[in-house]
Amino acid sequence: MTRDVTIAGYLAIVALMLALEIYAQRKPDRVAPLDDMLAQVMTSRIIRVGIIAAWWWFGWHFLFASTV
Repeated sequence: MTRDVTIAGYLAIVALMLALEIYAQRKPDRVAPLDDMLAQVMTSRIIRVGIIAAWWWFGWHFLFASTV
């Protein structure tokens, strides 16, 4: 039961992210599209390193670490 709720929560987050991106593509003056936002964020080396570290952490914990 808890697993189903967790999966449904993650799927809802992904659906909301996709809806927000579609909205941003239609109205870029109100919400920045993802590619514009990432282009602005990735100008700093420290932020790039932080993003790589975050992706490494997510990958390690969700793909490679054994779960109990």
